[in-house]
Amino acid sequence: MGAAGAIRRAAASAADRACAGARGFRRALARFAPRPSAFVPAADAEATAVRAVRNFRTFRFHYAFLQWALLLASLVPRHRASVVFLMAASKGLLVYGGLLKAFPNSALLRRLLDSRLVAAVFVALVLADIVAAGAVANLLAALAAGVPIIVLHASFRVRDDLEGASPEAAAENGKEDEASAVVEKKEDGDVEAGPTRRSMAAAPRSPK
Repeated sequence: MGAAGAIRRAAASAADRACAGARGFRRALARFAPRPSAFVPAADAEATAVRAVRNFRTFRFHYAFLQWALLLASLVPRHRASVVFLMAASKGLLVYGGLLKAFPNSALLRRLLDSRLVAAVFVALVLADIVAAGAVANLLAALAAGVPIIVLHASFRVRDDLEGASPEAAAENGKEDEASAVVEKKEDGDVEAGPTRRSMAAAPRSPK
């Protein structure tokens, strides 16, 4: 009875984790590509460059996951040992990210295990395994498939929360600012004219 209950609890916990992971994946996918109208060409080359830099900063983890999935998919047919090694290395990287999230003020993680150092070691391990397995062609194929997708997404993905306000909203804001400026000007005029009227009323009239 006790063993069966423990198995059921473990299965329920695993199912809950799987459902939470699926929901997180759907949210990330919806943010990455929410709707066709979210992809619009920029006005000129400068606007395209600004948008691309902004999207690279915003979606860098999405791009890394896409490139990583393409690399693993290219290695599955002939280099399964490399797939296992790279998945184990990615698990270690995820553990490090979880520790950073759980202990954001840890001096050990921030100083001795700097994120840039960990990323450099991870990339070095990946490249060393790919070279040792003779899978450089797979890496180049994954890059050839992923980089154009990333560049196109970064160039055409519109971020509503980062773009400028619409013309209607800007016009409404301009009207509100103009109205507030008029009200403030009237109030300032009343404040300036008030003492003058009171002083004129209080001043003695000159005899005729």
